[in-house]
Amino acid sequence: MKEVYLDNAATMTKIVRAVQAESDFYKQINANPLRGLYKKSVQAETEVDEVRKLLLKLVKADNSYTVIFSRGTTESINLVANGLSKGSDGFGIISKTAKIVVDIESHHSNILPWKQRYKDVTLAKNLDAKELFAADVVSLTGVSNVTGENFTKRIKKVRKMCPQAILGVDAAQMLGHTAINLKELGADFVAFSGHKFGAPMGIGGLIIKKELAEKLRPLNFGGEMVDAVSIEGNPTYSEIPYRLEAGTLSVGAIFGLKETLKIKSDANAEKLRKQATVELKKLKDVKVLASNGLILTFQIKEVHPHDVAQILADEGVSVRAGWLCAEPFLRFKEWGPVVRASFSTFNTSEDVKRFVSAVSSVRKKMKYV
Repeated sequence: MKEVYLDNAATMTKIVRAVQAESDFYKQINANPLRGLYKKSVQAETEVDEVRKLLLKLVKADNSYTVIFSRGTTESINLVANGLSKGSDGFGIISKTAKIVVDIESHHSNILPWKQRYKDVTLAKNLDAKELFAADVVSLTGVSNVTGENFTKRIKKVRKMCPQAILGVDAAQMLGHTAINLKELGADFVAFSGHKFGAPMGIGGLIIKKELAEKLRPLNFGGEMVDAVSIEGNPTYSEIPYRLEAGTLSVGAIFGLKETLKIKSDANAEKLRKQATVELKKLKDVKVLASNGLILTFQIKEVHPHDVAQILADEGVSVRAGWLCAEPFLRFKEWGPVVRASFSTFNTSEDVKRFVSAVSSVRKKMKYV
């Protein structure tokens, strides 16, 4: 039985060309960028810098921005949260008591990096003048991983309300799926994960204002982020972006990431999500909580979401269930745990039929548990 994969918001089905590009790197090049003067090392370095340029072009960023590669959105936001804290080492620009505002819709990866490092962190429910007053940093969700709602307009509004604040965007569900214009958005940094739009796992990064990046404390220290180390062990740091990329990059994954940047449209996936929503609303005891973009979130009356997910899995349909790493938001909405189906360009109308059929069988099967 063919799997119907509807957990693309967790990690999207991989684009074949991206997987092949990663494999080809290791088969044909397999050299560390910036570490050698030989042909393959230079080739790796050239390609990595080319992907930086493509990312900047994708989000319509001017030369005031740069790209810092990381393992993904989580590491990127931790890099910023850690790096902004002012210390005696000369890095950072805000104190531990700075006011940090994140939206209630945030994934845990946009909450915990701030909560663990700063004393005044507000989970804003309205993003109004009262909640945003005197904010030093505002870090917002680009697209909700629970509802699929796109918050581009709200981000622009917050930028106008808080011209003095450092403004960041968790773009894990956004970049690669939704058009981003950094000039219009006004964000100082955008964090992303390649695997959310078909690239290999383990590669993502920050698209960040150079001026801000210059002030960040590195999250990791070690090779390639220094130009020199004295006999006493004191470093002379490399320039941005290399200073914030200690160690060996996931170069193969970067080669794969390049291929995903050529994919432009999720139109078919959105069409399938709408089709599935229409069909679910016809089913008794199914409550559709949200349906936007590529995400459809629902519950079945008197059936725990984990049971729903297990029954669907038994039918060969893969969905996500639970708190979706967004527990504060789901508690705020008083929804509790939910079931999420998320679509991609690889899904088909037949997948929707299988999904709806599986959901329609849940209540009947629970009678025999």
